[in-house]
Amino acid sequence: MKQYQKRVLSTVFGLLCTSLVQAGELSLQEAEKIALGQDSLVSGLQSSALALLEQAVADNTLPDPKVKVGLINFPTDTFKRDQEAMTQVQFGIQQMIPRGDTLAIKSRRTSIMSQGVRSRASDRELQVLRDVRKNWLEAYYWSQAGTIVKESRSLFNQLVSITRSHYSTGRRTQQDVIRAVLELGLLDDRTVSIRSREEQARAMLMKWVGDTKSRQPLSKIFPVLPASAGKEELLARIDQHPKLRLRDSIVSAREAGVDLARQAYKPSLMVDVTYGMRDGNNMDGSERADFASAMLMFDVPLFTSKRQDRRLAASQHELAATVYERDDARSTLVSKLEQTSADWSRLQERVKNYKELLTPQAEANASAALKSYQSDQGDFTGLMRARITELEIRLNELRVKVNYAKAQAELLYLAGDAK
Repeated sequence: MKQYQKRVLSTVFGLLCTSLVQAGELSLQEAEKIALGQDSLVSGLQSSALALLEQAVADNTLPDPKVKVGLINFPTDTFKRDQEAMTQVQFGIQQMIPRGDTLAIKSRRTSIMSQGVRSRASDRELQVLRDVRKNWLEAYYWSQAGTIVKESRSLFNQLVSITRSHYSTGRRTQQDVIRAVLELGLLDDRTVSIRSREEQARAMLMKWVGDTKSRQPLSKIFPVLPASAGKEELLARIDQHPKLRLRDSIVSAREAGVDLARQAYKPSLMVDVTYGMRDGNNMDGSERADFASAMLMFDVPLFTSKRQDRRLAASQHELAATVYERDDARSTLVSKLEQTSADWSRLQERVKNYKELLTPQAEANASAALKSYQSDQGDFTGLMRARITELEIRLNELRVKVNYAKAQAELLYLAGDAK
């Protein structure tokens, strides 16, 4: 019974330790969540989009009317309002009416700018996910590469012991011992180099998850990224990518700018309504009547060649420039998609080749070389070559897997839906 209890306690303790270790590991999913949560640029862009929406409402509102109050023809000898017939106390209001559809066009342009900022925020989120995934995967590679080299060092250390044992019995030469020690030293140097590269990769990861999280052990489970659509489907919906939607918004805003320039050929209006009150009586004893006046003022755009025509031409050139920039951005995005899709496909084939052929064969070759060496049927050079080949193939397989995942992260960004 006591033995059973010990087994239960041992199992529980083991599970608890495992959970604590896993809790201290930084997974890719956690890194993504942290990076999106603490990216201030996305929050700033979202606030800017909301600000532009509010501004769009204000842009479609008439200017505030002007109120005027004054004394007209006030006598300065007696300062009496009823002395002169033309003395008035005036109250008036003026309202400016902008040219044509200027207000509606300005409001539409501001709303389009808000949509563009939202597209920029969406693109930023996709960039954050892509970059944190690539940085995490690179740190993962160097972390696991260090583990692989550490395991290989243990094997090479055993080879040193074997060669020394064989040398002591006269079965092998001293050169075998020296070669084994040399290879062990090279592995130690490689370990230092890998540790340096891992520290660099973690420094890049720190930008997204902070200093504390970047120092945590990475999850040893290789992450599975969301599946991406095929190349043809991605090409079909490339125009929906946030980067191109942002360019579309800029083009639409420039089109609104052209419409706004055309409004300059239309007159702006000023409406003025005034009421004048008079005191006193007429010569026949009747009360003096109050005055009311209304005026409509407008400008006449007669000389347009130096102003309106030039501004319209400038806005049209700006529109053409943004269309060219949008086309260039699309071409760049399509080219990137073609390259990444090709890399992803080839890497997928290489991952399969390493898993099914190269790695198993390298392990079998190394095992056979060791047995052959221990039975005095093989030489030390063949054994070391087999061990080194096994190490290089394991590192290459890891690198190919990581590069394959990186290519998938890039495809997810190009798909415009990396979550």
